[in-house]
Amino acid sequence: MIIFDRYTHINDLIQFYLSEVPDKNIERIIETGVINEADAELFSTFIWQMVDRIHRDEEIGKEVLGRTDNSDMLPDLSYEITKYMRKNGFYSVWERISNLD
Repeated sequence: MIIFDRYTHINDLIQFYLSEVPDKNIERIIETGVINEADAELFSTFIWQMVDRIHRDEEIGKEVLGRTDNSDMLPDLSYEITKYMRKNGFYSVWERISNLD
């Protein structure tokens, strides 16, 4: 299971956005962890879609986890995802997805 220890609020943020747009593949990845390149691509894409939703929600003043602006969590999210992908050997996938225009 993917659980972030240093910035535990990232777990809540991911669960919130996953509950808004349920995705069985992402749910499975969170349950089992990233185990292959396809998982790494799906998970990385989900994270970037989540970042877009964080910005959109802040712009419209939507309350998420008791706040209308969660953009200050983005460095914590970056830290946790980067650390996780490096540990599991999929950092290059995270980098590739992160650098797509």
